[in-house]
Amino acid sequence: MNILEKIPTVLSVGVLVVIFGCLKRHARSARLHLWMIGWCMVFLHFIVLVFEPSVGAVSPVLLAIDGGALQASAAMFLAAVATKVETSLKRQLVLVFAGVPAIAFIVLDSFDLRARWPFVLCLLASLAAGVLLSISEEQRPSVSSIWVGAFCLAVGIWAIRGALHGSHEEGATALLGIGFALPGFLLCRNHWRDTPGMFTIAGGFFAWGAIFPIAMMMEHLFPKVNVPAELWNVPKLFVAFGMILAIVEDKSESIAKLQQKEHSLNCQMERFSAITSRLLGGASVDSLCEEIAIAITEVSNFQVAAISLDNAGHDLRVAGASGLTPEALLELRQKCEHWSIQDIQDFCRHGRRIGQSSFLLSNEEAAKYAPVKSRRQYDENPYWSTGDELLIPLCSARGVFLGCIALDDPRRVEEVNERELARIELLAADLAVALELKSLHAQLVRSEKLAALGQLVAGVAHELNNPLTVVMGFGELLLEEVPAESSRDRLNKLVNEARRMKRIVDNLLRFSRQNTVDRQPVSLAPVLQDVLALREYHAKALNVDIAVELDSSMRLLVDEDEIKQILLNLLNNAIDAVELARETKSIVVRAYRNGNRGVIEVDDSGPGFADLNKAMDPFYTTKGVGHGTGLGLSICYGIIKEHGGDIRLHNLELHGARVSIELPLADEQDCAAAAAAFAGA
Repeated sequence: MNILEKIPTVLSVGVLVVIFGCLKRHARSARLHLWMIGWCMVFLHFIVLVFEPSVGAVSPVLLAIDGGALQASAAMFLAAVATKVETSLKRQLVLVFAGVPAIAFIVLDSFDLRARWPFVLCLLASLAAGVLLSISEEQRPSVSSIWVGAFCLAVGIWAIRGALHGSHEEGATALLGIGFALPGFLLCRNHWRDTPGMFTIAGGFFAWGAIFPIAMMMEHLFPKVNVPAELWNVPKLFVAFGMILAIVEDKSESIAKLQQKEHSLNCQMERFSAITSRLLGGASVDSLCEEIAIAITEVSNFQVAAISLDNAGHDLRVAGASGLTPEALLELRQKCEHWSIQDIQDFCRHGRRIGQSSFLLSNEEAAKYAPVKSRRQYDENPYWSTGDELLIPLCSARGVFLGCIALDDPRRVEEVNERELARIELLAADLAVALELKSLHAQLVRSEKLAALGQLVAGVAHELNNPLTVVMGFGELLLEEVPAESSRDRLNKLVNEARRMKRIVDNLLRFSRQNTVDRQPVSLAPVLQDVLALREYHAKALNVDIAVELDSSMRLLVDEDEIKQILLNLLNNAIDAVELARETKSIVVRAYRNGNRGVIEVDDSGPGFADLNKAMDPFYTTKGVGHGTGLGLSICYGIIKEHGGDIRLHNLELHGARVSIELPLADEQDCAAAAAAFAGA
C-alpha cells in the first residue's frame, strides 16, 4: 500500500482525535480523558505506518513506535473501563502493571533482542495483570469472569511457550489480541447498559482483538491471500464511533435528568408557594402543618417530616407529620411531651450547620434526645448515617424559637446539602412568620380587650368612688358614736369591706388610666430589695424561701414606681401560689442581661398556671373569693407594654410556674442624661 492509500485512514483517525478533544472540553471525565489519549496513540500508529516502506526492511525505531503506540492505546482503553470506582491510583496501577510489560515486549521484539528471559518476564507480568483484571472487582467471581481468566491464562501459556522457543510472534499477537478484547469484556461487566453506543463499543473491541490472531492465521495458512488494509481498520472505526455515540447518550441522559430535576423543582416551588400564600393569607397554621409535612415528603428529598410547635411554653406538640407509621407517630407524640423549646436551642447549638438554618446531628450526638429512630439503613457515606437527625428551627424575626421541622430518611444522601434544603428553609421561615402573626394577633386582641375594658370601667370606677367615700366616712363616724362592742365589730367589718372595694376601684382606675411614662435609669437591686422588704414578714410567716440571683449592676430604663408595682404583683402571685404547697415552698427571683434588654424571671414551686392563655385576661383569677381581683397580671401587662417590653408565662416541668419579663436596659447615654438632669435640679 502506497502513501496516498494510507492518507485517508490517517485523516479519519485524526478527525476522530479532534472530535474526542472537543468532547473532552464539554464532558470532563477520567474515562473520556483516557479514551482521547488512546486515540492519540492510535493516530501515532497510523502516522508511523505512512513512513514505513511498502517493501523491504522497516527501521526498528519505526517498528517500536508503531507497535508500542498500538499497545499503549490498548492499555489506555483497558484502564478506562477496568474499575467501577474511578480513582487515580487504580488507573495508574492498571497502566503500570498491564501496559508497561506489554509495551516493553513489543519494543524488545522490534529491536530483535535474542535473549528469551526478558520476553518471558514481560509476558508473565502482562498475563498476571490480565487474569487479575478479569476476575477482580467482584466479591464472588462470576462464571464469565472465570472463563475469561482461564482463556487469558491459556493464551499466556501459549505465548510463553513460543517465547521459550525463540518465537515472539505468539506473544505480540496474544498481547495485542487480549489488550483490545479484554476492554470489551470489562465494559460489559462494569459499565453495561442497553444502548446502541455500548453495543457498538463492545462489538468493536471484540472484533479489534480478534483481527490479530486472524491475521496471524491468514499469514500462515493463506499467505497469498491479500486482504485490504481498510478491512482490518473497520473494528477501530466501530470502537471510535461507538465511543462518540456513548458520550452523546451520556449527555442526553444528563440533559434528561436535569429536565426531570427542573420539573421536580418547579413542582416543589408551586406546592410550597401555594402553601405560603395560604399561610400569609390568614389560614389556620395548625390546619396547614399536616399539609406542609406531606408536601415536604412528596416533593423533596426526604421521606419523613414532622413539625413540632411550642405548646404554650410548657412542652412541644406534633402539629403535622408525614412518612411515619402510626406506631412511630404515637411514640413521637409521647416524646414531644418531654421536649421543650430549650431542647431545640440545644440541638442547634451542638448540630453541624448545613444550610442557612439547617442543623445536622450525628447518631451519637442525637441519642440523648431519644428521637424516633428511622427504620432505613444507610451504607457508609460522608453525607448521612443511620440515626442522623436534621432539624430546621422555626424562629421569629426577634430570634424567638417557635418550634421546628424535623427531617429524616433522605432518598439520595448526596443531595443533603445547602442547595436542596434552601427551599424547605424558606417554607420554614414563612411558617415562622405565620406563627408570629398568630401570636401578634392574639396580643392585639388582648390589647383591644384591655382598651375597651379600660374605657368601660373608668366611668364606672369614678361613679363608685363617691358613694364608697360616703360609706367609709359615715362608717367611721358611727364607730365613734356606737358604744356597743358587738355593733362596733359589725361596723368594723363594714368599713373594712368598703376599704377593700375602694382598693378594687383604685386598681380599676389604675388599669384604665393612660399616664405619661417617666422613664429614668433605675438600678434594679435597691428596687427589688424595697419590694422584698414589704413582703418579708408575710413570707416568713408562711415559711416561704425566697432566693435572689441578681446582676447588681443592671439598670433599667423604666418608671421606678411602676417597676415596683410590677415586682410587687409578681411576688404576691408567687407567694399566693406556694401558700398551700405541701412540699418545699420556694420562690426564685433572677435578673440577667440579654443583649440590650434586661430579663427578670420569677419562679415559684406552686401548681402552675391553670390556663396560660387566660392568665393575663382582666378579672381572670383562680384564687379564692376575697383573695384577688384578677387584675394583677393585666396591669403588669399594660405597664410592660408601655415601656416597650414583653411578658411571658411558662409552666415549669413537673410543677411550678415562671413569669418572665423583658425591659429595655439603660445605656451610658441615658445614665449621663439622668445625671445631668439631677445636677441641674
